[in-house]
Amino acid sequence: MNIDTLLLVSIVIALVYYLFIELFSVIFRLTGLSKSKAKFQVISLLTNSGFTTQEAELIMNSRIRRKLASFTMFFGYLLTVAVISMLVNVFMTLSNSASQDVWRFVIILFGFIVLLFIVSRIRFVDNIIRKITEKIAIKLLFGKKTNVIEVLDNYDQNVIAEVYVTYLPPLCDGATLAQSEIKLKHGIQVLAIKRANVVNTEVNGDDQIMQGDLVVVFGKSKNIKNVFLRITDTDEEE
Repeated sequence: MNIDTLLLVSIVIALVYYLFIELFSVIFRLTGLSKSKAKFQVISLLTNSGFTTQEAELIMNSRIRRKLASFTMFFGYLLTVAVISMLVNVFMTLSNSASQDVWRFVIILFGFIVLLFIVSRIRFVDNIIRKITEKIAIKLLFGKKTNVIEVLDNYDQNVIAEVYVTYLPPLCDGATLAQSEIKLKHGIQVLAIKRANVVNTEVNGDDQIMQGDLVVVFGKSKNIKNVFLRITDTDEEE
């Protein structure tokens, strides 16, 4: 394998790693994990390291996450084989190459990795990846069986989450927020409702949750799931 081909293969493998981590971090977030936990899980599964008993429970307590974890680990094994093979070829090729070719290989590959790191920090790019992945993942993993809850952040025992309402919970069907007593009985505060392209950030008791809404809520994870999930997945991690 010549040095140019080796460089191309190295860049492709680095790009695949980046895209897989970003895409599957979004998918794991859709199962109810926060952003930091989702990325940690994906990296741990890919590298087969970093697990503790508590972290493992996040996977084992969810049927969907178990399936995602199995696929991630399998993909990680394939990437490990590819990386080991690439490293062997790197050492063999570079040892027989001119010094300028070696430096060109190192500089270009290092520059590409730095570029990926910078791009991953651009909010616009992150939002595009997240939106595209969400649409695909929601359709493939969840279909129309249930609402999808994406945890945005954790605050002690409470979370801020986005709920994609594909079906109306019984207590919200035809009722205002005040009539549903979603806050009084379940401790769930509705912070915003996005309907079509209109965002209501001044939600009051007279507002209603409707099918197709994107709702931002604050409360205990278990309570949010009890209200909005039709098919529960016995997740008790938050």
